[in-house]
Amino acid sequence: MINMNNNHSLFGESFDQLTSEINRLGYDGVLYSFFPRPMYLNSKIQPVLQYSESYAPFVSHYLENNYGNSDFILRLALEGRNTPINWWEEIATGDVSQEEAEVTLDSRQNFGIQHGISIPVLSGSFAIAGISVICKSGDDEHFEKLNDRSLSELKSLASNYHTKIIMSQEDMRFFIEPLLERLNDTKRKVLKHLLSNQPMKTIPETEGISQKYAEKVILMMRKEFGDISTNELLYILGMVHIHQYL
Repeated sequence: MINMNNNHSLFGESFDQLTSEINRLGYDGVLYSFFPRPMYLNSKIQPVLQYSESYAPFVSHYLENNYGNSDFILRLALEGRNTPINWWEEIATGDVSQEEAEVTLDSRQNFGIQHGISIPVLSGSFAIAGISVICKSGDDEHFEKLNDRSLSELKSLASNYHTKIIMSQEDMRFFIEPLLERLNDTKRKVLKHLLSNQPMKTIPETEGISQKYAEKVILMMRKEFGDISTNELLYILGMVHIHQYL
């Protein structure tokens, strides 16, 4: 579980600066998330999140209740949504299930998060990333005006921060650590060989693993990652620069 008591040392100066910019715009908190599709599909893997202090109580509750698999914001992003998602406006469309809506209702009733809007910066079937900002004022008109004047800057802040994350090996490891923890020594060796572009028939010499067993390991990982192809698996692993951590 993420330590809730020391945001500065955990998330660093860049996130502190993002938080300050979000507060300057008039919002009460910000959360940034990045994770590959396998972390969304597997209920045993909790998303790794960065969040401001005002967001911390709900983040703790969110993780404890495994809300990641019932979060329509994440679902929409994985379906390819790349436009801002106003939480309550989205729920009002009727395209959000009751179970999904309960996550947002819980944040309002028990944590004082009256409004929220999420800005996807990476969306699609392989991974998602973006920021969510919250407002604790129950004044609907206030939130609407806040978004009208700040949406363009929100998009810019989200994009710039995401670029900083994916360009940093240290930051990226922070987000994919739960995925790395599920890789035993054999899986790491097979992935290392797969990413080297060498034929599988040479893996007995390079890693000391039989070709037949290595192919079974790859098939198992493809299923764990959502019944994807080998090329899709390579795409995901390349996107998160996993070769740097094997």
